[in-house]
Amino acid sequence: MQLQSILPHLLAVICYGLISVVKAESSNYAPFALALPAFSKECLYYDLTNNDDSLVVSYQVLTGGNFEIDFEITAPDGSQIFSEKQKKYSDFLLKSFGLGQYSFCFTNSYGTALKKVEVVLELEKGNLGIPDENSSPQDVISNNAIEEIDRNLQKITKAMNYLRAREWRNMYTVESTDSRLTWLSLLIVGIMVGISVLQAVVIQFFFKVRSRNYV
Repeated sequence: MQLQSILPHLLAVICYGLISVVKAESSNYAPFALALPAFSKECLYYDLTNNDDSLVVSYQVLTGGNFEIDFEITAPDGSQIFSEKQKKYSDFLLKSFGLGQYSFCFTNSYGTALKKVEVVLELEKGNLGIPDENSSPQDVISNNAIEEIDRNLQKITKAMNYLRAREWRNMYTVESTDSRLTWLSLLIVGIMVGISVLQAVVIQFFFKVRSRNYV
């Protein structure tokens, strides 16, 4: 009897979970990377076709110099919606400023290093599997549980993306420091060789001068 009473609720949870997964897969975009050479500008474009839609926009600089870039968003009418300077990462929600094509531009104006930027553009996910008025209390509870799981997954994803970006930056710093230490070591070796040669030439010069004076 207990199994028969639990089975409908379990099936409801599974159905709502499948709906949420399908919606997430259809609305989300995988993160992609941009390469920004020094003093260059790259733009991404997105067509918004529904005033009720919202865009989740996030980016983070993974490698390159001081990890700072400029970012701006332009509305379809050409007006600038948002602009920020010298940022390493950002995450915000873009509401509709009119239908049409939005541009998201990244500018590398700081340093001479090539910078790698990871960008995510995705439609905001609404409530998953909203029950209607005739839904049973068990369906409402199941829906709330699914929404809570989805929120937790989003938090975990953001935390993992942030930690991965920190790992990229730390690895870049380590590699850059290692390269600098290598060149510094070669410079020190060159200076030591130069000083040794100079000392040998000076001592040889002094001995020649003294031998001439004795003659």
